[in-house]
Amino acid sequence: MWQKPFTVLFGGQAGYGIMSAGAMIAKAAGRNGLWAFVVNEYPSLIKGGLNTCSVTLDSQPLQAYEERLDFLCVLSQQALDQNYAKLDREAAILYDSDAVKPDTAKIPAGVSLYPVKLIGSLTGETAKVMANSAMVGAFCALAGFPVDLIADLMKSGFIKAKVLQPNLDLLRQSYEQTRSQYSEHKAFPLLFKPNEQKKMLLNGNDAIAMGAIKAGVKFAAGYPMTPGSSVLTYLADHAAQYGLIFKQAEDEIAAINMLIGAGFAGVRAIGSTSGGGFALMTEALGFAAQGEVPLVMVNAQRGGPSTGLPTRTAQADLNFVVHASQGEFPRIVVAPGDVEECFVETYRLFNLVEKYQVPGIILTDKYLADSSITHPYFEEQGLSIERGKLVDEAWLQENQPYLRYRITDDGVSPRAIPGQKGGRHIVTSYTHGEDGFYSSGNQEYAEEEPQITAAGLDKLFNKVPAILNDIPGVKLHGPQEADLTIIAWGSSKGAILEALAAVKQEGYRVNFLQVLYPCPFPADAVQEILAKSKKTLLIEGNKTAQLGGMIRAYTGFASDKIYLKYDSRPFVPSLIIDKIKEVLD
Repeated sequence: MWQKPFTVLFGGQAGYGIMSAGAMIAKAAGRNGLWAFVVNEYPSLIKGGLNTCSVTLDSQPLQAYEERLDFLCVLSQQALDQNYAKLDREAAILYDSDAVKPDTAKIPAGVSLYPVKLIGSLTGETAKVMANSAMVGAFCALAGFPVDLIADLMKSGFIKAKVLQPNLDLLRQSYEQTRSQYSEHKAFPLLFKPNEQKKMLLNGNDAIAMGAIKAGVKFAAGYPMTPGSSVLTYLADHAAQYGLIFKQAEDEIAAINMLIGAGFAGVRAIGSTSGGGFALMTEALGFAAQGEVPLVMVNAQRGGPSTGLPTRTAQADLNFVVHASQGEFPRIVVAPGDVEECFVETYRLFNLVEKYQVPGIILTDKYLADSSITHPYFEEQGLSIERGKLVDEAWLQENQPYLRYRITDDGVSPRAIPGQKGGRHIVTSYTHGEDGFYSSGNQEYAEEEPQITAAGLDKLFNKVPAILNDIPGVKLHGPQEADLTIIAWGSSKGAILEALAAVKQEGYRVNFLQVLYPCPFPADAVQEILAKSKKTLLIEGNKTAQLGGMIRAYTGFASDKIYLKYDSRPFVPSLIIDKIKEVLD
């Protein structure tokens, strides 16, 4: 018997529609009562290379994926050679009989082989663009997945009839031929049922873009960089529908300066990049801080340093974004752990950066950015736009002269935007006084320069206490009292939660301290939870335990055990379960 959840991996050369094949299965399952978790992997190549798409299905909501495979569908030799070790007992391998030759010595006992003529039955370019339909049809026949669900999905997904009909014909043809070729067929282990609620299949970048649109974004700019680009492409695709403008800049420096210009003009704006692009933006990040211009940037982490691993995941930019740019200034950094937090915290961050007039950074990674999950429609009740101390002309007429950087108790000054009568002011990257004029080299301020400099920096950091009160810095998952407290941040959340659910069934008491906002660092909240912990395990996707270093710097606390993973692949529940048992046993 196959075990739940059910996982199938599609693999083959780029151009054969591997990811589309996985998406078809996931969407069809999601529309018919099941839940999916989809992980795409692809090389950093302009053309070619091995693409894989792992689809995990279950009758209950999923929070992570596992590398154990119940079914493997491959169109290339490389796709098979790299996945022998992931096959579970009684798994099945569907492979193109012309392109793939299995090594029987490497195949685990109990695994069934199903050679089918797939690509060879097609000709010319059709072999590439339609191979996925042939593969999905054969998979449906062997796995017992209802082929009609895929056909219905195709009918709603293909706009052009000349594209739809050949794919439908090939799907059915491959399905029938495979059923006739193999008399014994497996029964699909999960039950389909009508959807009780509206669901969607989306990844973290989709959710960030949706949160930005809901928050009232009207401008986006960037320069393409994997894996952050799809935030921008989503916004570009929906620009006309939601009345926003997208600009692909000539480089990352131009992009962030456009975003600062939009923020200065009172327009909510967002940019998205990865670590290398963010590195180019750091000087301008300081300009936004010095000018107290609201700014939201996404840094979708990938392997580094430098170009690193453009299409693989990592959690190694935490120290970088927390300390990026020269000098000292407050910023808000949020590290969402799932698509729900990508949506909600993006919305929240737009309110925060306007309320406190600081830069904000959404720190995600390739795994969260690019992995798709079946998720209910986002709850929008209670979401309201807050623009902070944005003033109108009536206020400006009563408060002259207008001082853009007026010293206030909370460090936040009333903010006017260009074009408002009485709100004329300048924004400069220099240290400045309340009126915005820079202090260095200005004879008028020569004697007061030290005082102006110190007062300006104090003003910026006077915002921090209120920010800390306004952000949900940490979340505690699981029981209030536990034998082990796991400490982590970002996309490892799902795998940790599934591991906690599994070990709970065996009698282990484990909870999870998630640091959602690592900057400003929520030291009091972290210290309060860790003071009650009996034993701790720090989990991070980097080499140097960056969050652990921050915790130690702010609280003096050092974790009992550390589990670091920096091999460019995400955490999976089974590895965390093993580590929990190792620590506690």
